[in-house]
Amino acid sequence: MFCELITLTPRPGLLARALADLEALVSGPDLLGCWHTVMGHEPRIFVLRRCGAHSDHEAERRQTVHNTGLMAAADLMRRVDVDVYVTLPCLPDIAVGAFGSVYEFRIYELQPHAALEAAYQGWADVIQVRLNLGPITAVMHSVQGQVPRLVHIYPYRDLAHRLEIREQAIATGLWPPRGGASRNQVMAAEMAVPAAFSPLH
Repeated sequence: MFCELITLTPRPGLLARALADLEALVSGPDLLGCWHTVMGHEPRIFVLRRCGAHSDHEAERRQTVHNTGLMAAADLMRRVDVDVYVTLPCLPDIAVGAFGSVYEFRIYELQPHAALEAAYQGWADVIQVRLNLGPITAVMHSVQGQVPRLVHIYPYRDLAHRLEIREQAIATGLWPPRGGASRNQVMAAEMAVPAAFSPLH
C-alpha cells in the first residue's frame, strides 16, 4: 500500500488555525489520518493519505506553484515535508477507525546499504508477537524523499497504555525486531493526538 506522509510545522501560535484550514483541504476518501504532536520541541502536524504507485506529479507541481490543494495552507507553515511510503508486506493495509486517543510516531533513518532488507525480515519474524499485544497502524518505508527511512505508527488509549504495551513486548524476549541497533542511524519518537476530522482516531 502506497501512502503519502505530509509533515507540516506551523509557525508559532498558528496550530489551531492550521488544523481548521487543513480540514477542508485534506478531507476526502484518500485521507487516512491527521494528527498534531503534543510532545516535542515544536508542534507538528502529520497527514497520512493513500496514494497510487505512480503519483500525479504534474498535479502536485501545479498545487505547489499556485498554492492550491494542501499548499493553500502554506502561509501558516514554517516547513512542509512530503514523502511517499509503502507499507511492509507482513502487515495488512492501513484501516481507518477508532483505535486510540494518542498515537506514537517512531521515525528511523536507516543505513543506506542493505538495512531495509534486514528490516523486512526482522519485522516478519516478530510481527505476530507485537500484534498479539495491540494494534499497529502502520510500518512503512520511504520510496521518495529521504530514503531509506522507516516509520512506525502505534495507537494507544493513553501514555500509560503505551508504557504497558512496550513493557509486555520487551518481556517476550523477541521485541524489538532484531538488528535494529546496527541498521538504525537516527531515531526519533513523537506522540500525537488525532484531529477532530481524522478517520484514524
